[in-house]
Amino acid sequence: MNSARLFSVLPIDLAFAALWWVLLWFSRRRDNRRLRNGLLFLLLINSITGALIYLTSLIPGSTFIPGLARPETLLGSILFPTMAFMPFLLMFNGVVLIRREGRRLSNLLCLAAGLGLIITPITAIFLVATLNVWAMLLAMLMFCACCYLGTFLLIFLAQTMVQRIWGGRRAVPHPDVIVVHGAGLINGEVGPLLGSRIKGAIDAWHDEEALRPGVPLLVMSGGQGPDEPVSEARAMADYAIARGVPSERILLEDRSTTTRTNIAYTRDLLAEIGMVNPQVLLVTSSFHAVRTAILASDMGVPWAVAPARTAWFYIVNAWLREYIAVLTYRRKLALICAIIAGLLSMMYALVIISSGELGGAG
Repeated sequence: MNSARLFSVLPIDLAFAALWWVLLWFSRRRDNRRLRNGLLFLLLINSITGALIYLTSLIPGSTFIPGLARPETLLGSILFPTMAFMPFLLMFNGVVLIRREGRRLSNLLCLAAGLGLIITPITAIFLVATLNVWAMLLAMLMFCACCYLGTFLLIFLAQTMVQRIWGGRRAVPHPDVIVVHGAGLINGEVGPLLGSRIKGAIDAWHDEEALRPGVPLLVMSGGQGPDEPVSEARAMADYAIARGVPSERILLEDRSTTTRTNIAYTRDLLAEIGMVNPQVLLVTSSFHAVRTAILASDMGVPWAVAPARTAWFYIVNAWLREYIAVLTYRRKLALICAIIAGLLSMMYALVIISSGELGGAG
């Protein structure tokens, strides 16, 4: 690739990078919890990386592959090797999780996802190889579904990065209220996962207490399950009191059973005690933080979410569950994509029928 062409396309990458940055800045200022931020972040990273690739190819003696100096090949050059190893990494993580946490249905997600990434392309290749028009139509529908799920996954991952960079305590540096989301009790006691959430909240509470004594409240949010002797909120409060938090600085929200009701009932509780538009920081596990932030945004609650540490072997499987949950929050988008895929499939079928190939299809 000659230098003239390099310099003719480099400003385009830089211009697009500036455009995505401006749009991302405005979008974050409006609400940094929306999924659109993840899409804009992906576009920004793509443009910046494309510009860096062009600049790298100018280095004398560079062994850079010219074909990679094209933005449209960037995602392929990064994603294809990643996708090749991803099924095996997912299955490995699934096996580790099952060995450590047991063979519960929820722990099989990583293993199933890894197997799915292997079986799906093999099935699609087999369908295309049959040269049967209806089998090829099914392969096309599978391709459309994978494109939608894969794109949504990338946006969700990018939004996770956006929240790590600009969300959490950066968004609400001085909270008036710190809320801990429940995670279920183990034999009536706080387990490691829930304990990590409470410890993260206590750390944030101590930081703010040192700056504004008597201001921050700690809200424990979680109802009582059918197999739990006390509510999660009560057990969480006892856990925090044992670690030095005064009981009068703790509020209990002991009715909620889901993330949505965690937020809704806590909002009602704060309104009942006269707290109008407080600065609220939600604390939950790292894998749960992005979904909680998206849900809070959907509910019109201007609260930030801070992630608590989670065991490495647990994160991927739990993060995939969160991804699936957010997919259900965007049913309209899924329906629109399904309609588009259906229309394309109908056009394909009509073309095949009108061309007379249907009768010869095996």
